[in-house]
Amino acid sequence: MQKIRLDLLLKLLKQYKLILLFICLTHSFSQEVKEKIIPLSGIITDPNQEISGLDWYKNNLVLLPENLNGFVFIIPKEKIIKSIEIKSPIPISPEVNIFKTPNYSKTIKGFEGFESIAFNNDKFFVTIEAKDDNGMKSYLAWGKINSNSLNMTIHKDSLKEIKTPIQVKNMTYESALIYKKNLILLYEANGRNLQSKITQPNVSFLNHSISSIEFPNIEYRITDVTRLDINNKFWAINYFWPGDKKRLKPSKDLILTKHIEGATHKQSEIVERLIQFKIEEDKIILTNKKPIQLKLDKKSRNWEGIVQLEDKGFLIATDKYPKMILAFLEYEL
Repeated sequence: MQKIRLDLLLKLLKQYKLILLFICLTHSFSQEVKEKIIPLSGIITDPNQEISGLDWYKNNLVLLPENLNGFVFIIPKEKIIKSIEIKSPIPISPEVNIFKTPNYSKTIKGFEGFESIAFNNDKFFVTIEAKDDNGMKSYLAWGKINSNSLNMTIHKDSLKEIKTPIQVKNMTYESALIYKKNLILLYEANGRNLQSKITQPNVSFLNHSISSIEFPNIEYRITDVTRLDINNKFWAINYFWPGDKKRLKPSKDLILTKHIEGATHKQSEIVERLIQFKIEEDKIILTNKKPIQLKLDKKSRNWEGIVQLEDKGFLIATDKYPKMILAFLEYEL
């Protein structure tokens, strides 16, 4: 009798351990990341600046405003690292540097703004969004940065139209990625209900000719990407505001068939996460790396810019919704 009771007790204990292990693993795999706000001061906090892209130039973070204001914001990396390491940091006032461009509001019909930025040594590229009578238009412009003053210039002839694959209101190319001697542009709406087979423009540095590269279906928006790492991998912001449902027509989120949804995401239609891609055999694929899910706030945050911060994690930035935010996501890379 005692032996039967002992066997039963051991069986129940084993089941309890398995349940406990499952709970621990579930918590681990669905854990969300809380961003750390990097306080800023100065005109960058004005929502009218609408930050739309981030990239590094040497050890300086360049923050690109969407609007044709004639300047960019620059923050030295050392100031950012100091800010994230201090419990109560002093707000950073970014440098305001000249960004000399043609008056695109006159030369591009329906000019709406800059969408992304990518540096290749002292040369940089920006994507431009416009809307005319025929719908959404996208352009690529390029220029040079002065390595001493950090002032940036684009000449009037440095412009090329890039056709969008489909027409979706306010959707064009929001991300730019340096790959070998080319610039890959990523269209922001790539869901299965919008495009059955996806390719992205691959623009040559040499003569600006355009080829294409395969890309997977991803629901919601792709709003910016990091640089490629040594393994040809990069991270992208994958964002969804429920107000875009009619435009994006999202299908089933296949990422959640492989990964567990975070706690706050289960309670909301909003999606704020980073997903990892890899360029392999001259095509872009989604890796099996679990997405980095942000802990959601009451209001959705329109994350428009991302860079990797050494091996510490990521810096991300919003445009103006719900306000201008620069934040750090700690993540072991």
